[in-house]
Amino acid sequence: MLSCLNFSNYIKWDNSGLSFTILDVSGFTENVLRLYFRHNKFLSFVRSLNLYGFQKVINFSNNVKKK
Repeated sequence: MLSCLNFSNYIKWDNSGLSFTILDVSGFTENVLRLYFRHNKFLSFVRSLNLYGFQKVINFSNNVKKK
């Protein structure tokens, strides 16, 4: 989904390519999630990311993780 240009208004890689940003949660939920998942619930998507070891980044300039 990150490589699909049709979704660049909703989600994109950061400049380093180490993390991604969801630009429009509502649009992402309505237009992207249901194409890749059996649900369109953003919190379920976040839980799935956490299950696979993803962590929220709060400082994009140096990838400092939220404590």
